[in-house]
Amino acid sequence: IPKVRFGRTEVMMPIVTCGGMRIQETWIPDTVPLLKPNKSKVVKSASQQNLKDVILCCLKVGLNHFETARFYGSSEVQFVDALATLIEDGTIKREDFIFQTKCFPMEKRADFEKQFQASWSNVERLKYIDLFSFHCVSESGQIDNVLSDAEDGIYNFALDLQKEGKIKHIGFSSHGSAENIMRMINSNKFSYVNIHKHFFGDYHAAGTPDTLGGEGNAAAVKKALELDMGVFQISPFDKGGKLYRPSAAVAQAIGPEMSPIVFAALHAWKTQGMHTASVGFARSSDLDEVIEAARLYAEGEKAEALLKAAEERLNNLAIEKLGKDWFEKGLLNVPSFYTESSDGMAIGHMLWVHNCLTAYGMYEFSKDRYGML
Repeated sequence: IPKVRFGRTEVMMPIVTCGGMRIQETWIPDTVPLLKPNKSKVVKSASQQNLKDVILCCLKVGLNHFETARFYGSSEVQFVDALATLIEDGTIKREDFIFQTKCFPMEKRADFEKQFQASWSNVERLKYIDLFSFHCVSESGQIDNVLSDAEDGIYNFALDLQKEGKIKHIGFSSHGSAENIMRMINSNKFSYVNIHKHFFGDYHAAGTPDTLGGEGNAAAVKKALELDMGVFQISPFDKGGKLYRPSAAVAQAIGPEMSPIVFAALHAWKTQGMHTASVGFARSSDLDEVIEAARLYAEGEKAEALLKAAEERLNNLAIEKLGKDWFEKGLLNVPSFYTESSDGMAIGHMLWVHNCLTAYGMYEFSKDRYGML
């Protein structure tokens, strides 16, 4: 797996990340009384051995970035235990991998500290966190809170952690509207961003104004790159179009020379310039298609030619089904769901779902996205 410079962090990042959302024993968090998972049982479970196997397969091909979060159930506990055990038995060294975890931006510093300490009680075995993220910073109030320079604010707490050596780099993840994500990026307080930017639409940012006359997260990604931030793509194959189960129209338009998964990865790396795409591996065999994508990426001009041709076929199909004017302008100037005029309705998001269904026959994906409004 090739590596690229992850913006100002100077971390050499593999272009594929091992995401921790599909491999854990349970999604039940350890904050739920009675139901919370027993750590000693979790790390002795069959899922833990599977996780170790996946980690070793990843490391074997140069994929050494592991991403999890405090609220991914037992994921954080399991990743830490697997990595720490591999260090302790001499299989790997701490500097052999990059570890990212995320904490939700609580309103009060004391509550955020408590949440971090619960996370640190697991992560301390790894000595430090390479990439620490404010998790799912999406709503305006959350942004106000995270960006506050108050001494008792949570951003200053993260800076304190950095000074103590517990974390190395501070970033954020978001599933929010384009204008809110742009606000976070423009603050220039973060070394990297975890963001949705996909060929088929940008999740909750789709159809929301980017503050520069467009819609979605293309402008936010461009601005992040201009500010030398690391850019991490969230969920390219699920939220990016359910491409492990593509519609017939999508598969046919992309063509036989690459799968929809390979196409999506190449689009992120080549067209958008994103540094890494996070893939939720559930088993070692899930690496096969992304390894193929990385191999094609390394071929340079051949990959670019195949990608450009597939993008043109998909765009032409959308123009044929939607009309040129709607394809180019249909999602522009739609009020965000945060503005009073929309009455809280995700109008742009619904129009985007309409586009996916009408242009590309993405029924299952469109149904999922509409159902999550």
